[in-house]
Amino acid sequence: MTANHSQSLMSKDQRTHQIQDIEFEVIYSRRRTLGISVLPDSSVIVRVPYLTSIKTINRIVQQKAAWIIKHRDSYKEKEKSKLNGMYVTGETHLFRGNESVLKIEKSSKAYVRFYEGTIELGLDKTDDARAIKWLLYQGYKNEALIVFPDMLSNAVKKYENQMFRPTGLVIRTMKRRWGGCSNKGIITLSTELIKLPDIYIEYVILHELCHLKHHNHGREYYRLLSEVFPDYKQVRKELRKYIQ
Repeated sequence: MTANHSQSLMSKDQRTHQIQDIEFEVIYSRRRTLGISVLPDSSVIVRVPYLTSIKTINRIVQQKAAWIIKHRDSYKEKEKSKLNGMYVTGETHLFRGNESVLKIEKSSKAYVRFYEGTIELGLDKTDDARAIKWLLYQGYKNEALIVFPDMLSNAVKKYENQMFRPTGLVIRTMKRRWGGCSNKGIITLSTELIKLPDIYIEYVILHELCHLKHHNHGREYYRLLSEVFPDYKQVRKELRKYIQ
């Protein structure tokens, strides 16, 4: 049986599909666009609006096949080699959900640049892993300071009917937590979130905004969360696969 023929037998009742050697899970939701995520365990998630046809899903996955395979195999290689963490040129690190290649150059003035799948670092001690790690963290934090306030503001505007009124935003390193909400209404987000796809950042922001209304994880809290983020259970499950 050919790959094309096998695709024609797929039904919308299925959650798991396969094209070539790419196995992926399809999740239907109220989103407006199609999105593809490759998780650290090498699994592939395709999120689509309701009523999207299997034919359309297959076509998009085929168009993105090279990108999917590249990122999936990169995660597999990381598991095998355990190279990540040495902070050397050629090593890959996540940024906004994409695998980016580290490029380290000697420079008397320290800098970090994120562009086209590359993270370029300039510093004097190019063989100092600790200095490289610190500089990379500063780069991530600077990007988070730009991205997170906008995403928080957009979420508040999008759900203005909920009248979310955070009193402040703090961005910092957090051990074992992605975010927090104080009893004074201050939202805290982990710098590490900048490494992940935007959907996970959006989820954490909305998770914490809901705590402005309910400072617990009771029934009313989850009722509100399900209103503003219907896919929260699936996204929360996926987020747990990312280890800080």
